[in-house]
Amino acid sequence: MNYPVPQLVAGLSGIVMLAGCAIMPEPITRSEQQTSLDADKQVIFAKQEPILAPISVYEAMARALKYNLNHRVKMMEHAVADGQSDLAKFNLLPDLIATAGYRGRDNYNASNSRNAVTGAQQLQSSTSQDRSRKVYDFTFSWNVLDFGVSYFQAKQDANRVLVAEETRRKTAQLLMQDVRTAFWRMAGTQQLEGEIDKILTSAKQALKDAQGIESERLSAPLSILQYEKDLLEIIRKLEELSETLRLAKTELASLLGISPSQKFELKLPENNALKAPELSLAIDKMEEMALQLRPELREEIYNNRITAEETHKAILRLLPGIEFRAGYNYDNNSYLLNNNWLELSGIISNNLMELVSAPARFSQIDAQEKLGDTRRLSVYMAVLTQVHLSYQQFLVAGQQYKRTQELDEINQKISKHITTDAENDAKTELERIRATTNALMSRLQLLEAYAGIQSSLGRVYVSLGLDPLPDWIENHNINTLASSIEAVDKNWQAGQFPPITKPAADTLSATDLNAVKKN
Repeated sequence: MNYPVPQLVAGLSGIVMLAGCAIMPEPITRSEQQTSLDADKQVIFAKQEPILAPISVYEAMARALKYNLNHRVKMMEHAVADGQSDLAKFNLLPDLIATAGYRGRDNYNASNSRNAVTGAQQLQSSTSQDRSRKVYDFTFSWNVLDFGVSYFQAKQDANRVLVAEETRRKTAQLLMQDVRTAFWRMAGTQQLEGEIDKILTSAKQALKDAQGIESERLSAPLSILQYEKDLLEIIRKLEELSETLRLAKTELASLLGISPSQKFELKLPENNALKAPELSLAIDKMEEMALQLRPELREEIYNNRITAEETHKAILRLLPGIEFRAGYNYDNNSYLLNNNWLELSGIISNNLMELVSAPARFSQIDAQEKLGDTRRLSVYMAVLTQVHLSYQQFLVAGQQYKRTQELDEINQKISKHITTDAENDAKTELERIRATTNALMSRLQLLEAYAGIQSSLGRVYVSLGLDPLPDWIENHNINTLASSIEAVDKNWQAGQFPPITKPAADTLSATDLNAVKKN
């Protein structure tokens, strides 16, 4: 059978070209976009444990760790890196390639030959191959050089898993700080929400009455206008407080992975007892702990390992590659004496261009190592600075909270006296509203000062690299996870921190600090 090869090739080429020209970009339609958005919304808020009671600070942290999307992304990145490390191990295995196929021609693979001695051409054509054949083979190959490179690549991927874990730790620690800050900000405004609405109602009613007096000209115009101005300023402050509550609630809902429209309340300490937290840890111990636990430092150490393995790979590429092959072959060509056979081979090869580019490659790797060392030293100093700054901020926040407490006590007493006098008609309604508002603002400042000391405490924990969570959280329910976080936090409050171990070969030491000072 003769195949019209030129015509067939031309036809197939034309079909491929027409198919390529027929591909046009298709923008997403509104209905497709809406379907995607609805599906995303279901995924984001699906399988979340319902909120059945006011949320405590530890339950808020638990929900953030389990449902916050940024943290879930980092967990998935860690899982992907772990899977990549597992895949890299398969590169250490030899290759086993199986092929099978059919080969056909439209004519015979025939040829003429010439006598090598006499030079006479033998005009009779001959062939030793069928026009159609079935072939298959199984080939086992192993390259020693590729094995060595794959070995160091697997070690690099294993270290990348550890880098991803440190990135996840850092994300979780920062998330805990954000939740702690947002929780106590919302808690402060939530405590005063009822009082804000009550005073705001009184102020609006007083403003309405004042506007009536102004329209009827029952009082001096300048006096009543000043009265209205004072009331409007009070109303503006109260409305700003209400807006602060809504913003704090939205911020916290975002951190917890809750829909912004969902209603929830916070569980506050009994009797509104806001006791200032304590930190029972000396500054030198804090430095040692941070240098061992901070994820940024550990990440740099793992990156240095990855760079070192790159040097090993570059050295291996300079060596000749030795490849061993063993295979089983089959060909049903009727002209063959043996249709199946085993084949063994050994090959030594070397890419001479690797030798030419080796100096530039090693120079680049050396520059990367120096960059990694300098970056590690920079992070070292940044960690020490952050420890001292966070500790000083914690002390300042504690002092500010103490002073704000004293000021709040005085403002509450003033408000009480003015309210009593107003009931006896000794003070005007404006003075009563102003005093009540000032007392409310003072209480809010006290609650904000408490939120500030909680936020500064969270920054201290982040600067130390502390992990307020169990190793695995995916299979923990919210109550169990919240209890675990609470137990860890109370241990820290009692001064029970992770033990500080002796520096290992990879950990930073005083030598790094001396290097920074010299530079």
